[in-house]
Order: sequence, then C-alpha cells, then structure tokens
Amino acid sequence: MDMNKWNSGPPPSIGWWPASFNQMEGVFRWWNGTHWSRAATRSASASNVALLARTLRPSTDPIQWMHRPSDWPARSRT
Repeated sequence: MDMNKWNSGPPPSIGWWPASFNQMEGVFRWWNGTHWSRAATRSASASNVALLARTLRPSTDPIQWMHRPSDWPARSRT
C-alpha cells in the first residue's frame, strides 16, 4: 500500500484522514461515513478542530485522501 498516493472515493473507515480537493498535504478532514468535513490543519486549536469535524464542507469538488501516516496512533489506523 502506497501511503503517499492520493485516492479517490470513500476511505475505508470513519475518522480523520489526510484529505484535500487539490492534493495539499497537511490538510485533514473528518469522514463521517457519508460526507467530508471542512478542512483542518495541525495548527488549529482543539475546539476549532471539533467544530470543523461537525461541519460538512460546502463544496462539491471531489476530495482525495491518503492513508494515515505511520506516526499516527495505532487506534487511528484501519
């Protein structure tokens, strides 16, 4: 599995994913099983990230995602 490859379609599970409509690294979105959230970055505050996870993104541009990095906690990987 190529961890740096951008993928189309839904990811394999609900959760946070590196995900962008323009293949920008450092952008993360919550996948709720049906829709993507608005984008978050590592510099966002915890309260802002929580709000972003609950906010569906307004754009219809297709989102691409990458597999979660190996340095993420084991519980975040599928």
